[in-house]
Amino acid sequence: MSHERTAGQATPRAETPPGAALGLPAVDAVAAPAEAGPACLTCGDEAVEVVVLAVEEGDLALVDTGEGRERVSVMLVDARVGDRILVHAGEAIGKVRP
Repeated sequence: MSHERTAGQATPRAETPPGAALGLPAVDAVAAPAEAGPACLTCGDEAVEVVVLAVEEGDLALVDTGEGRERVSVMLVDARVGDRILVHAGEAIGKVRP
């Protein structure tokens, strides 16, 4: 079996597809082109770096996006005023190291 790929050909599957032991059907994964850069696999959007202006009740923070201010969830990140965080779909997903 050849392992070379050309446009339109599926990637050869492993002998036992992932999830087969659980009775799940095999699904071909689609990879984004390398030139597309880092992006969310679900929606194709990228995380945005913002600065935390205030941390509010309910795991929310007021942030400066560079184009304005927004409220985002910081439930997953220990954010403090002045931190630079990455936000995707209204949720902080990480802190930017200084």
